[in-house]
Amino acid sequence: TAPRALFGGFLAAVAASVAAGGRALPQLSDDIPFRVNWPGTDFSLPTTGVLYTEDNYIIMTTVDKEKYKCILPLIASGSEEEEKDYKGPTPGELLEPLFKQSSCSYRIESYWTYEVCHGKHIRQYHEEKETGQKINIQEYYLGNMMIKNPLSEPDQEEKENPKESAKEIPTKNIEGQMTPYYPVEMGNGTPCSLRQNLPRSSTMMYICHPEAKHEILSVAEVTTCEYEVVILTPLLCNHPKYRY
Repeated sequence: TAPRALFGGFLAAVAASVAAGGRALPQLSDDIPFRVNWPGTDFSLPTTGVLYTEDNYIIMTTVDKEKYKCILPLIASGSEEEEKDYKGPTPGELLEPLFKQSSCSYRIESYWTYEVCHGKHIRQYHEEKETGQKINIQEYYLGNMMIKNPLSEPDQEEKENPKESAKEIPTKNIEGQMTPYYPVEMGNGTPCSLRQNLPRSSTMMYICHPEAKHEILSVAEVTTCEYEVVILTPLLCNHPKYRY
């Protein structure tokens, strides 16, 4: 039988075993469900999320002598060469489609609602209905984009100066794991009375998440009227240095 591509939850364990020098795999249990996707004859490797390459596979044979070509996912611990040789789009270029479209994300908390319009502004607001159905809105802008194309300048420096691309990528502790992020600064927000009317400002921290839809993970006021906003996006996952 011609080998077919097989994907399942156990592939990560297979890949880890191969990378670790071929140690024996733990015995599989029927109690653990696995998702298997049969792509059929018309098969193309995914271009987002966890990535695969044509030459990273093993052949597995069933008890009925059926052969399957198992494509293994790239694992972070073995991707140093990929990071070194990466010549694809910069993180700013990967995020550019999000900034060019009129796209906003929202996070609703107990009192405040946070609105991030990517590449434009971040707003914090609360709506209350008064008598006569009049809506009273209390709002603050936590930051606005201060330059026309916020993603062009850092990436241009990186392209013109190779040493810039070797700079350490910032990380943040997200749920106990140090996670790389791409920062985008927003300033010129609503004046802050607690800081002599200095404008509010925010750092947008874009991190890779293959299944995300650019949602806001968290908003934190790190110092008075200065905020950190974590946003999950699949767009960064095409860059090996932002996968984790």
